[in-house]
Amino acid sequence: MKVLDNAQWVEEHFSNCDLGDPRRNKRLQTVAKNMLDAPDQSLCKQNTKWSDLKAAYGLFNRPEATLDSIASSHWNKTRDTKPGRYLLISDTTDIDHFSHKATTGLGMLGSGVGRGFQLHNCLMYDCDNEQIVGEAGAILFKRKHVPKDETRTQRLKRYRESSLWGDLVDRIGPSPEGSQWVHVFDRGGDSFETMCHIVRTGDDWVIRASRLSRKVIDNRGEKVSLRQAVGNAMRVGTYELSLRSRPGVKARTATMEILVAEVTFPRPSQVSPKIRSFGIEEITMNVVVVREVNAPKGVSSIEWVLLTSLPAATLEDAWQVVSDYENRWLIEEYHKVLKSGCNLEGHSLRSADRLEAQIALTSVIGVRLFQLKLVGRNDQTAKARNRIPHAWLRCLAVYRPKLKLTKLTVYEFFRQVANLGGFIGRKSDGEPGWHTIWYGFQKLQLLVAGMELADTKKA
Repeated sequence: MKVLDNAQWVEEHFSNCDLGDPRRNKRLQTVAKNMLDAPDQSLCKQNTKWSDLKAAYGLFNRPEATLDSIASSHWNKTRDTKPGRYLLISDTTDIDHFSHKATTGLGMLGSGVGRGFQLHNCLMYDCDNEQIVGEAGAILFKRKHVPKDETRTQRLKRYRESSLWGDLVDRIGPSPEGSQWVHVFDRGGDSFETMCHIVRTGDDWVIRASRLSRKVIDNRGEKVSLRQAVGNAMRVGTYELSLRSRPGVKARTATMEILVAEVTFPRPSQVSPKIRSFGIEEITMNVVVVREVNAPKGVSSIEWVLLTSLPAATLEDAWQVVSDYENRWLIEEYHKVLKSGCNLEGHSLRSADRLEAQIALTSVIGVRLFQLKLVGRNDQTAKARNRIPHAWLRCLAVYRPKLKLTKLTVYEFFRQVANLGGFIGRKSDGEPGWHTIWYGFQKLQLLVAGMELADTKKA
């Protein structure tokens, strides 16, 4: 994967945006470049020129600046995958703007005390190259108060948070020819309705089950609870899992067993009119169970029940399903990047519409921050001179004169960048996180800017 400099990256991911005016499109790229140079700062500190700051506020105030119009260029680029295997990892995160009392048009969060948005988005991961491709799509949702005496029929007729999962699947669409897409959801995405949407795309899924009490049809044709079907699952293998210590629980090596079963989910008796129109009466799938054997006394044993359209006849098949679900942490880490690395909740714009535009831009910028971590970790043998911008290597050589750039790999380059951000790099330190990589990257960008300024003055 060739790493672009900031200006090139912004051009590649925002050049096809259409905000109704070429000047507005160009302004978006300027605001995006300034945000990328200082993602955790306020708009004032990102746009240090008054003309740039005024342009940023003007851009976010335009009705044409929406989540879709700003991020769709990046989404389309992400979804245009080359042949290969990809995970589409989705989840919802709360964006809390409760502290900004003057902001209007926000929805409720939690029990109604918080104010803000729910961002439901999808991160695409390239399994073959172990890299983040980008954000494949997103929906912003504002939760409203509902009547306490609402009936189930009334609830099914209105738009619900559970509908976000299936609607985002529809917006993303089916995989291009030659690509295998696997949707990976946590328990929030476990519903017959969501699976119907994926079935219609022809793609695959791995979803952690949320309700083991639901009725399914087992491989003998009997109607049983999912818990009973899991109890009759066939064991295909075991493995050992090293668990880190956590409050009240010591570190341990857990013995895990993997079991598989096939079940059929019948359509619930009450579904939304949209799902009824699909005409899907039942969905047959595999269940892969991962659970701890002989957990220590007083410790809750680990158990995952994973629902999947993927094969699960052998240990190798089941292990693939488990591995896919284990990558779900990527979306959680991405949301941390948005909130702490990009200060997503810190901007105090005066209306929900303006915040929507700012969130759209930030969600794409956050991809850049997160990508750098995995590029450095997984591209360990490629030579840096073939993948890294020359200006970055030139500045690093000035800062680290003993480095031999001709032998430097991409992996070593990013460890050097992390070192600029405070990463010590001892044997016991493991791999640098995105925080230290990004802090070092910002320092490197200052060096690059200084060197470019000096070159300009010489000319």
